[in-house]
Amino acid sequence: MRKAFFKSSQLVPVGGVFCASILLFVLMGVAYPQDPSKSRAAQSSMDQTHSFRGMVFGSSLEEVEKTIKLDSISEEHAKGDPLKIYIRSDEKKSLGDVAIQEVAYYFFEGKFYAVVIATMDYRQTENLRKALDIVYGGSPHKEKESHNLVWNGKNTTAFMRSDRVTGEARTMISSNELQKNYDRFSRESAVKAASEL
Repeated sequence: MRKAFFKSSQLVPVGGVFCASILLFVLMGVAYPQDPSKSRAAQSSMDQTHSFRGMVFGSSLEEVEKTIKLDSISEEHAKGDPLKIYIRSDEKKSLGDVAIQEVAYYFFEGKFYAVVIATMDYRQTENLRKALDIVYGGSPHKEKESHNLVWNGKNTTAFMRSDRVTGEARTMISSNELQKNYDRFSRESAVKAASEL
């Protein structure tokens, strides 16, 4: 069973970007069935491109920075942390007609691993949810305990957590292959931290 990718219910923006606490995206490896009545072309659109706004999942940071300017927001992390977070100074604050607050780009071990998209209210969150239904070809799986939404594709997974009162949401789209590496690292880090408690 997947665990929620936010440790607490707080979502704190820092200087217009996400607090480092949102990097607790762990244990996202279980596939869920999709609605077979949906269009196969729509279902495979995210999986065929393997990218977000021209950035191909798995690309090296050096490769991406040849065409896109990224600014690090993860300077305060522990030295040697393999997870780095970036934003684009020229970020477009919309996806089609969906207004977004912020987008953060995650690189794990120097490779583009995930993107986190923040929506600001119920309407924008609902429109993004519908867009994800189209991209993944079906409705999301709802986690029993957290009520978070999960769309599983062949190569990418989307995971949405929203605030029921404000309608704000954080949506993570990640590479399934790199997620396995991140999960391994996260488990190893937890064991190491536990040994020092």
